Amino acid sequence: MVQKSLKKNAVYSFIKALMNLAFPLISFPYASRILLPAGIGKVNFANSVIEYFILAASLGIFSYAAREAVRVRDDKHALNKIFREILTINLISTVFSYILLFISLVFVSKFSEYRVLLIVCSTKILFTTIGVDWIFNVHEEYKYVTIRSVIFQVISLVLLFVFVRTPDDYVAYAFMGVFSSVGSNICNIFYARKFVNFFEKTAIEIKRHLKPIFTFFGMSVASKVHTALDSVMLGFMLTDSAVGYYSAANKIKGLVVGLITAILATLLPRSSYYLGQNKSDEYQKIVSKALNFSLFFSLPSAIGIMLLAKPLILLFSGEEFLAALPAMLIMSPVIVFIAVASFADNMVLIPQRMEKVSLQSQIIGCVMNVTLNSLLIPIWGVFGAAFSTFVVEGIITVYKIFFSFKHIKHNGFLNNFIKVCVSCIFMAAAVFAILHFIKNVFLQILLGIIAGAAIYAATTLVLRTDTALMLAETIKKRIIKVKKC
Repeated sequence: MVQKSLKKNAVYSFIKALMNLAFPLISFPYASRILLPAGIGKVNFANSVIEYFILAASLGIFSYAAREAVRVRDDKHALNKIFREILTINLISTVFSYILLFISLVFVSKFSEYRVLLIVCSTKILFTTIGVDWIFNVHEEYKYVTIRSVIFQVISLVLLFVFVRTPDDYVAYAFMGVFSSVGSNICNIFYARKFVNFFEKTAIEIKRHLKPIFTFFGMSVASKVHTALDSVMLGFMLTDSAVGYYSAANKIKGLVVGLITAILATLLPRSSYYLGQNKSDEYQKIVSKALNFSLFFSLPSAIGIMLLAKPLILLFSGEEFLAALPAMLIMSPVIVFIAVASFADNMVLIPQRMEKVSLQSQIIGCVMNVTLNSLLIPIWGVFGAAFSTFVVEGIITVYKIFFSFKHIKHNGFLNNFIKVCVSCIFMAAAVFAILHFIKNVFLQILLGIIAGAAIYAATTLVLRTDTALMLAETIKKRIIKVKKC
């Protein structure tokens, strides 16, 4: 197999993540003003519940398959074999997941008022499985994944504006989200035949995959509990509006996190490949770049969102969601925690076959999240759930980095980190000045982002941080290449 460019992979993943950021920035302000906190809360509650059933069906297979299949991707027969084995396991778990869902719909009284929403959202369970998205990660097909995703996002956006017109259209809003996911997975079924033969007769050895898959499943379960459980517990303990407020704060934070973690995820197949080929020097180079990258983007993003929290909520959700402001402020630093934790998972723990460390950290986080939510939500409401997330994500990140540290050659890291912090101070001063002198919400956000990004970029270049120099060199080469054409 011809090895694809890491830079191109990162660019495609960035474009996909940017579109994942752009489309909610268009759709969520529209939907939140039409459906109001209660309608948004209903849909987010249903999606949060279905996420658990998707989790039961997927078994954490994506990361496991990406790591194992990439080691044999140059051997067509071996790849077909592992593909059929993993897909068989996945289909069995999907049937089991649907059985659990229908039992829940019958016996959980809370679900009766959300039955239609839950059934609509549940179609994602099947299509997530048969979409075999992981095979495109193995072959680093980020161009296809990006184009496919953008097409279905555009269609979903058009359908949103056509069919969501009143507060009663929350089921249609849920369907728009389902359509984007299901449509993409239907395309996957046809495109996957380029890389695997669905019908090649191979001996299937399922048992050898079960132990590591269940380790990854444990990681996924614990991770999902402390991410999606906030909305579920708020829905059970408080109101749909409370879920809506929390969703507004979490949505904006999640959009930025998605940009960073999407790029880091593209490095998992390559880092696993380097380790499988005993290319330790190449592995350490990519690890060093990824660590610097994580902090280079996550730290200014967290500070920027903290400073622009109020205008962001006003612009993208409306005054009805201002109650989400304290939650958004406390959740902003979580961007840094998740970026660093994602680095540890994708670059060290999973490639080094240390996924048990991730599992341990997620179990600790899961127990702490349930405990803190139970104690704090009755007292502080939405802010209690946000504060719980802040504490839990911080502890998980520290735990993962502690065990990853010995596998990282961190020469020059502290120097780069200090330069990034200094650059963030200059950026924050510029954004604060804009907020002080400009009162229009849209201009506060627009000028705050432009001025903040420009000053941060300029300062990191002047201070010669590694990531800034690498990005500048890449852009310079692109410009020269375009001029030659």
